[in-house]
Amino acid sequence: MTVANSEQAAYWSQIAPRWVELDDQLALEVLGALPAKLAMDRLNVIPGQRVLDLGCGTGRTTLELATFAGPTGTVVGVDISAELLARGHAELERLGIGNAVFLHADIQVGDLGERPFDVAYSRFGVMFFADPVAAFANVRKSLRRGGRMSFVCWGSVLKNDWALVPVAAIAQITGSMPPMSAPGEPGSFSLADPDLVREVLSKAGFEDIEVTVHDDRIVIGAEHVADFAAIAVELARFAGLLEDADQQTLAQALAAIEQGLRARLEDGQVLLSRSILLVTAKA
Repeated sequence: MTVANSEQAAYWSQIAPRWVELDDQLALEVLGALPAKLAMDRLNVIPGQRVLDLGCGTGRTTLELATFAGPTGTVVGVDISAELLARGHAELERLGIGNAVFLHADIQVGDLGERPFDVAYSRFGVMFFADPVAAFANVRKSLRRGGRMSFVCWGSVLKNDWALVPVAAIAQITGSMPPMSAPGEPGSFSLADPDLVREVLSKAGFEDIEVTVHDDRIVIGAEHVADFAAIAVELARFAGLLEDADQQTLAQALAAIEQGLRARLEDGQVLLSRSILLVTAKA
């Protein structure tokens, strides 16, 4: 496999075992399920279409897209981590799904095929490119003329309390505010600026670019606060915020995050802001 994003390839290979463990956690789906649906609704996959799922991870969205494409369609899930794709392969076999396959490739430079796809989709899988213009240009090349792309990415970190509350709690433990990736830097919030998204996609050759900011709140029941705090610790570790932390520090961070969440309890629920960008474009 040709790799341009060597750091990301190594990173996702390293965290893949923990990420697979989290894949079935309800708390993680609380963050991603609705954004995934909103992006899919904009794509409106129909039976018989050829679909490309970008940065598919363990393939959860790939399998969902396969139900829309139907037996006459095809879905190809692409990811830089062979370890994450192994989970997807296992699910394909377990469920007997015959219209989906997985491709281990670096989207930025990998051979995605010359115009074989009708549509491309991603749920939080396109924010980690070293060269986003090159990556999206490669995606555009894989789409037929007039083919559409729809993806969801995180909006401004300042409008995402689900990230800010844990970061503030970690800062209490470590004594300093952890660094957060800024727009333009590979990381969860690299595409948080709508103007930057439009610029990147335009340079990559896309047209009819629409970027919609969607703000809402996620709801965590009191009974799930501890689970969400545990997920937040893992996400912080993935982001490098607790990369070298020992077990005592991790335990303190977990307790601080849970305390920060419970401080927001009202009528048995914690409400946390979530801001995403819903992006569509045409090849």
